Amino acid sequence: MAERLSVLEIENKKLKSRLNEAEVSLSLQKGKVKELENKNSILKVSGSLGCGNGKQDRQKATAVIDGLIREIDRCLMLLDAESGLR
Repeated sequence: MAERLSVLEIENKKLKSRLNEAEVSLSLQKGKVKELENKNSILKVSGSLGCGNGKQDRQKATAVIDGLIREIDRCLMLLDAESGLR
């Protein structure tokens, strides 16, 4: 009985280690996906601006850029507010 318990404990440790490795790998993959999504978004916007795809595409690209600028401005305001609290 004690031998079986020992074997199961060893197997449990191995499985926990594999789970931890899988979680780390998943986290890295999620980061890569997010990075690729950002690059894809940038390429779409730059493609819309660079090519003569039409007025509507340029308007969409401009709207995306404006949204990004507003988001950056909000982040900067939050950083300023946070630094003022210290």
